[in-house]
Amino acid sequence: MLLGTVSFWVFLFYFATPSFPGWAIKNWLPTLFSDSLGIEMSKAGPLSTITIAFSSFIGVITGGIISDRWISRNLRGRIYTGTIGLSLTIPALFLIGFGSGLVSIISGGILFGIGFGMFDANNMPILCQFVSPHHRAAGYGLMNMTGVFAGAFITSWLGRSTDAGKLGRDLALLAIPVALAVILLLATLKPKVADKVED
Repeated sequence: MLLGTVSFWVFLFYFATPSFPGWAIKNWLPTLFSDSLGIEMSKAGPLSTITIAFSSFIGVITGGIISDRWISRNLRGRIYTGTIGLSLTIPALFLIGFGSGLVSIISGGILFGIGFGMFDANNMPILCQFVSPHHRAAGYGLMNMTGVFAGAFITSWLGRSTDAGKLGRDLALLAIPVALAVILLLATLKPKVADKVED
């Protein structure tokens, strides 16, 4: 049933695409901080982790509140909130990838964390608008599996980019599939209910 639903495939793409920059940030941001800012890895690791964790917390809380209020006025409120968050990661990736100073890179990290938090807070609620309780666990499991596969691929790819000295540029290029996911989601996902209870 899930794989025969167009909306699920779109949502699967929407979920998987941010996993590229999401896992890239988790795995490679300390290296980028260290290289771009010229600081030791022992300082770059905690700095990048604290930046992303704190800003993601803000994004989750903000995204949850906005989404919960917006859905009462518009059935696409959760989708809009998620795509706003995802859209924030696009300029963030450019700031992180091409930034050379502390302010630009930290600003990019904060913007990415807030945006990703807003996106992350709305994944399951959006899924609930298209998939009944009978299939939600399978649906979310497939989404997580796809995200992990995407993360494994991007971790390896950016490892080669790091060896070639192109980590920042290739990290910024991840904004392209994210932008495509935003466009696809807004163009195709049109829920009919706030919580689907029957297939």
